[in-house]
Amino acid sequence: MSAIDKIYNYFDREPDLKVLFIFNDEFLADELREVQWKEGYRFVDFQGDWFTVKYNLDNAWADDRVVLYFHQESPLQKKSLRENFPLLDVLTANMEYKSQDYTAFMQQYGLPDTDRPMMRFVERNIMALQSERMLRLFAPYYQDRSITTDKLVRGFISSYMGVQRILEWDAILLRVILLGRDAEQQKRTDFFVKLRKCKDAAEALGRKLTDIFGTTIDDNTEEKVADVVKVLKYNAIVQNLAPVAADNYKQWRIDNTLALQQMNRLLELALSQEKTADALLEVMDELGDAVRDDELIRWYGTDANYYFVPPRLCQPIVAGLLKDKMETEPEAVIRRIEDLMLKLNGRGMTAAAMDYCLTVAQYYQKALALGSLTLNTPNEYVMRYQEDYYVLDQLYRQATEQYFKVDPSCGLFPDIQQAKHSLDLHYSKLNNRMNQEWTRCIQETGGMGGVHLSRQQDFYEKRIRPMQKKVAVIVSDALRYEVAQELIGELARSKHVATLKAMLAMLPTETKYGKPTLLPHWELKLYGQEDSQNMSVDDHILSTTEKRSEHLQRYKDGAICVPFETVAEYNQQKNREIFKHPLVYIFHDTIDKAGHDGTAKQVTQACREAINELATMIPKILASYNVTEVYVTSDHGFLFNDIDFAEKDKHKIEEETIERSTRYYLTRSDAEATGMVKFPLSEVSGILNGSDVYVAVPQGTNRLAAPSGGYMFTHGGASMQELIIPIIICHQERDDNKQPVGVMVLDRKLSIQASRLRFKLLQTEAVSMDMKERYIRVALYHNDEPVTPVKDILLDKTDPSLDNRKIQVDLTLNRNVDAKVLQLKVFDAADDLNPLIKENVTNNTLIENDFDFE
Repeated sequence: MSAIDKIYNYFDREPDLKVLFIFNDEFLADELREVQWKEGYRFVDFQGDWFTVKYNLDNAWADDRVVLYFHQESPLQKKSLRENFPLLDVLTANMEYKSQDYTAFMQQYGLPDTDRPMMRFVERNIMALQSERMLRLFAPYYQDRSITTDKLVRGFISSYMGVQRILEWDAILLRVILLGRDAEQQKRTDFFVKLRKCKDAAEALGRKLTDIFGTTIDDNTEEKVADVVKVLKYNAIVQNLAPVAADNYKQWRIDNTLALQQMNRLLELALSQEKTADALLEVMDELGDAVRDDELIRWYGTDANYYFVPPRLCQPIVAGLLKDKMETEPEAVIRRIEDLMLKLNGRGMTAAAMDYCLTVAQYYQKALALGSLTLNTPNEYVMRYQEDYYVLDQLYRQATEQYFKVDPSCGLFPDIQQAKHSLDLHYSKLNNRMNQEWTRCIQETGGMGGVHLSRQQDFYEKRIRPMQKKVAVIVSDALRYEVAQELIGELARSKHVATLKAMLAMLPTETKYGKPTLLPHWELKLYGQEDSQNMSVDDHILSTTEKRSEHLQRYKDGAICVPFETVAEYNQQKNREIFKHPLVYIFHDTIDKAGHDGTAKQVTQACREAINELATMIPKILASYNVTEVYVTSDHGFLFNDIDFAEKDKHKIEEETIERSTRYYLTRSDAEATGMVKFPLSEVSGILNGSDVYVAVPQGTNRLAAPSGGYMFTHGGASMQELIIPIIICHQERDDNKQPVGVMVLDRKLSIQASRLRFKLLQTEAVSMDMKERYIRVALYHNDEPVTPVKDILLDKTDPSLDNRKIQVDLTLNRNVDAKVLQLKVFDAADDLNPLIKENVTNNTLIENDFDFE
């Protein structure tokens, strides 16, 4: 019978009973405040107004059955209280609520009368156990006879925390620790006020904390758990390290293996979810400041194998890597950063800074592996650009993109700024030197004719005109080859095939020349006045979408040109009408539009936006509108470097020009010009009337002094980044014949330390047009039963670099295992019978353990 039912039973048994007095039972009081009382019943929580209550009992409440609660002991049980209890006459004339006798309670719910600890607990907490809340909480355990004293204790603590289920000790201890935060002050106060009412629960909690941390709650301080947090932080960080004499904190060392294992489980539980991970770091910052990170660094150094690395400890380590090893030992930086990212758990502003550092290190690693930049033929440069050189452009762009995600308030930001400055200069010099060698090679081997790539001016005639089925062509302004390479990786995730080829753009690599050239034509002509040139296509200037559509229809009946934005509205009815046409040219301008007047942040964001837009649109076109193939190409690439170009750094033009820009000028002079390379316009473009005109471009990546501006993001010249443009050819794959990528374990001699196994997997192939992504499941097993949480991992990396396809895995035991050898198993998610990998793992934590996860 619940306490509420018993209260009603008092009145049912005693028809003359008007007032039922209840004393000093907060559990019951909390419950009574929430009760929807039957008609004619009234609950009153007495707050000290004796006269009002006395008056209402005689008048306003005279016809009610009143349940009157007092926050004090009963004067009938304690005589000293009677003199100051003005309602004593009412009390003696009515009744006082009595909780059930504990022996009767145990008999009613089938609790074993031979379990003396349980009997003592029930006897001391009988009133609380009879509350509706506790009866609901423990009812399942009473029914299946699985109730224990430990469950009773944990149930009380869980209820005090506002949880209507019995938490395991690990969850309880973690919640108690996290209640130490400043933001949890009110919840902390409420919890400890309630905890004091159950001595058994308070003592059990204290013992658990002491067993693990050697210290417990300090009820005399506001924070309560400051000493616990201090010990937790210190041991979480240094447990892998032998103590040094200079360590002033070593008296806080946890030497007990079981206690350390239990502490690590708490740590792993906290770090398993973003919310609790952030809360743990917060409480460590607020209450663990006695453990100074700079002192730990001073005693143990930046290279020490710390077990756990909170952001404040991580920052000086990363700062040291940036200053001392980034440019000279990038592989060591990559290994250290990857290790730190796992221990940091990949969250917060420090994690964003480390993402930047990792990409910068990958850039330097690639740069150091380039070898000689002096090659023999232009075709060798084209091949190297498609295989290696483009990666430098990609990593530099990605690093710049990540830089703007680093919060300036991050402690690493000054070091990040310096690293970025060094990277900007390094990339600028390397890129300039690379392109100087490229242009030198072109000059020495007879000009652009030595480059064996298809020409931009032949795109329609050789690629599009032969197609007899429905085709869409997306012309993405300034879609650089390296950006297209990243786009290919995104497209590889879809159920279709895309291939990337290279094409040589016309010179000058400018939109007004390159974009119209991609349309069909009989004749391209230079058109304009001095200092302002344009290009006509079959004697028309195709400056608008409408004019391009009219022109296209002369060559392909029913063909049209549309802006990207029109298709990107994804209006099904409108797009069906568009793609009824046999050939659709779509003009996309996300990168170039943001590039010329944009900041470095806007340029990199535009590249990311372009990749996302195209990766979304291409599969939709293929899947929804019966289009056979989609071609994606560009009018030109671009140079990008986030540095200021002073006037002294801009190459001065010292001869007559008919047009000039930051990367080229047109002239009728064939005389040599210092630092410049000249090409006859008719040889490097499809323009027929340019036999007396030369395109002059800088030998490397220098910018020219020109009124057009745009020095950070620019094009028009003959660098590989500007000239080598992509052609992506996509078609729908009706049958999914791709093989899933493979996986292997990189580490050998796998062993568990402090209940944790850390190792690396390698995705053996990149996701591509031949290989598809794969879901795997990873866990440690004993007798074919998992003894760690089973982790689902998606192998979907498209990066061709093996280093960028490594996956760090962290598995923590969630039960006691007395086996010396366990097995690491990796399954395909679709096949849980046949493991892809089965490796033996040495278990170095053979100790008793009752610290189970939920």
